[in-house]
Amino acid sequence: MTGARIGLADIGVLALLIVLAVGTAFLQNRHQPLALYDQNIRATIGAQIEAFRAQDDVSAFAHASPDLRAQFVAPNRFMAMVRAHYRPVVTAQQFSFTGRARAISQTPQIRLQDVYLVDDRGTSHKARYMMQKQPDGSWKIAGCQLLASNQMDI
Repeated sequence: MTGARIGLADIGVLALLIVLAVGTAFLQNRHQPLALYDQNIRATIGAQIEAFRAQDDVSAFAHASPDLRAQFVAPNRFMAMVRAHYRPVVTAQQFSFTGRARAISQTPQIRLQDVYLVDDRGTSHKARYMMQKQPDGSWKIAGCQLLASNQMDI
């Protein structure tokens, strides 16, 4: 008659499996699908960056909020300002979104989205986009702030 004996090694393996299962469950909950507004915000920012790459001033200008469009009046004026003050955004070779768009104060119609950019010189930058929800439900770019990046240059 052979009996099943549980040794210390078996308990250790069981404990490891439990830890791995709990860790996997935690990580799966951490990566919930993006909310529709996050997807739309990312699509708007990405579309403007692609318009910059294509040197399509009209499309890039179209992603700006009505207030920005009123301030700059025409795509060429808007692009002159962007080229002068936001070179990393215009020359972005790579970009990735960090975290989800977050509301500022109690205003869900205004959200901030951080984006890491790598420009044409291989330098990393962080841009914080201020996004404004429009009456039709779309999101437009209401501003952008370049911040110090903690990413390594490539």
